[in-house]
Amino acid sequence: MVCHSLAPFVVLVAALFLRQVQCSPVVFEKRGICAAEDPDTTFLSAIEHVKTDETQPTDAGSEARKGPIEIETWFHIITSSAERDQVSDDMIASQFSILQYAYENAAIRYRLRGVTRHVNDAWARNADDLGMKAALRKGTYQTLNVYFQTDLQASPGQAGREGRPEIPRTNDLSSSVLGFCTLPDPSVNASSPRADYIKDGCNVLANTMPGGSLDLYNRGGTAIHEIGHWNGLLHTFQGESCSADNPGDYIADTPQQSSPTDGCPARRDSCPHSPGLDPIHDFMDYSSDVCYESFTPGQNERMRNMWVSMRAGK
Repeated sequence: MVCHSLAPFVVLVAALFLRQVQCSPVVFEKRGICAAEDPDTTFLSAIEHVKTDETQPTDAGSEARKGPIEIETWFHIITSSAERDQVSDDMIASQFSILQYAYENAAIRYRLRGVTRHVNDAWARNADDLGMKAALRKGTYQTLNVYFQTDLQASPGQAGREGRPEIPRTNDLSSSVLGFCTLPDPSVNASSPRADYIKDGCNVLANTMPGGSLDLYNRGGTAIHEIGHWNGLLHTFQGESCSADNPGDYIADTPQQSSPTDGCPARRDSCPHSPGLDPIHDFMDYSSDVCYESFTPGQNERMRNMWVSMRAGK
C-alpha cells in the first residue's frame, strides 16, 4: 500500500528536537549499535579524491557544488503483525520534518515522493533484507529509500563497528541495532543495473521515530545519523584512535575522537593531546538524541561533494 498524503510538516517538533533540551552531565544508557559496515578501500580512495577536490577553488561553472540539492525520498514502514499500529502518520510527518531541519545548513532538501506500508513479520525483523528491498525499492541510485522496521535486527553476518558489544535489551528495546545504512558505492554509474544497488538505502528501527517508545532515542536522530552515512559521512570516531596516523572521518573540522560517546555528557575528551573536545553534539557520533544538534561545516561540504561525485545523475 502506498500513501501519498501526510499531515503538514511539524516544524515545531524539529525545533524542539534540536534546541529545547540541554545536555545533562548524567551519562544515559548507551545508544547501542549503528550496524553500518566499515568503509572498504575503494570507498576510502573515493573520499581521498573528493577531499583533494575540496582544496581546489570552486570555479564559476561548478554550480552543482554550490547550488541547492534536492533528494527524492521514499519512506517504507515495515511492521510485524503484532506491531501493525506502531507507526502513526504523525510520527512519519514529524520524522520527515526533523530530517529537513537537520540538513538545512547543508542546503540539502528531501522531497518525499511517497510512503508505503507493509505488514510482514519476516521483513519487520530484517530476516530477508534483499527480498524486501527487491520488492519495495523505488527510484534510481540517487533516490533515498528508508525502511522503518518495527523489529529490526542486523543482517546475518553483518559486523558493523568492530568490537561493539550488543546493546542491552532494556529501555523497551528488543532489537540488537538502532539502524544501518549503505555508503555511496564508487562502482555504481548511470548505466548500472538496478541489481547492482538494490540493497542501497537505510534501515531504521521504527521506535526511534519521533513519538516512538524508545526513551532518549525517540526524537528521530537515528534516521538523521544513518542518512548521514548514505550521504557519505563516516562516524566521528572512525578508526577509534588518537594516533596522528589515523585519518578519522577524513573531515578537518571534526576533532580526533578515539571512542563513541554514550548518552549526553557535559563534555568529553577522548584524545586529550589532540586539539578540540569530542564532538558530542554531532549527528555522526553515538550520543543520545537529546544531545544531537548539528553537522559541522566540513561535514556539510563533504555531503554535498559526495552527492555530486557519487550519486547525482545515477
